Order: sequence, then structure tokens, then C-alpha cells
Amino acid sequence: MPDANVWALTLEFVRLGLVSFGGTNIAEIERVLVGEHHWITPTTLANGFALGQLMPGPNMLAVTYYGYAARGVEGALAATVAFYGPTALLSAAAALAWRRFSTHPWLVAFRDALLPFGAGVLLAGVLVLGQSSVHSWAGAGVAAASFVILWRSRINSVWVVLGAALLGALLGL
Repeated sequence: MPDANVWALTLEFVRLGLVSFGGTNIAEIERVLVGEHHWITPTTLANGFALGQLMPGPNMLAVTYYGYAARGVEGALAATVAFYGPTALLSAAAALAWRRFSTHPWLVAFRDALLPFGAGVLLAGVLVLGQSSVHSWAGAGVAAASFVILWRSRINSVWVVLGAALLGALLGL
């Protein structure tokens, strides 16, 4: 793995934070961190995403893990502040604007237009994680079972993740 320049890392995470919508931008994160810069491996990406699902708070705390993998503690701090700082400021400004203009037809249309986009980005993320994580029929079965359980039940996702991890360990996945 090439050592990430801290400034390049910071700028990349600012950009990723500004174009991210929750964990749905995993495909772009994979393209940049794994494919373009080679700062992390596909396995590191999948492990970080899984870890982010278990951590309290935003699931994209995985960016801290990615920064650490790319450049140690300095990279972890840079990635976290760069990913969340600018978007926190923009979110505060957007919340104020939303509060004032939320009933205007153009804003309602804009929000409705983002819904199909969000679904597409989520599907791209599923493909990226599937390609880097599912390498056998047993793994595909665990992934499919996890999906069905989360879709059809009210079980907390933490229990599903832990159960899938235990099952994967028992199956040697």
C-alpha cells in the first residue's frame, strides 16, 4: 500500500464527505480509496464498513478506520475531520433553509427527485460490498439470510451483524 500524503488524504475525504449520503456512497469511496489511490484494500473497505455498522453513531465512522489504514493516527484524524467538518457546516445551513422554505413546491420536487438517486447509490454500494465480501455460496447464503431477516423482522441490526459474523466464522468464510 502506498503511504497516503496527509493533504491529499484530507482533500479526498472532504470531497467524499460532500458527495456522501450516509453509507450509500461506498461505491465512490471504493473507487477512490481502493481503485484510484490504492490507499486501502477491498478487504479493508469491507471490514471498515462492517465495523462502522457495529459502532454507535453514524455508520460512516468507517472513514476513521480507512484514514488510519492509509496513514495511521494522523490519517484517522484527517479523514474524520475532513469527512464530517464541511458537511456539518453545510447541513446546519441547509437545515435553516429547509425550515424556512420546506413548503415551497421547488423544494418538495427536489426532495422527491433525490429518492430514486438514493436508491441507485444504495444499489451500487451493495454491489461493491458484495464483490469484495461474498466469495462462496455459503457467504451468499449468509448475506441473503441477513437481508431477509432485516427486511422481514424488527430484530436490531446489531444482532443480525453479530449473528452473521459468528456464522461466518463457524463456516470459515
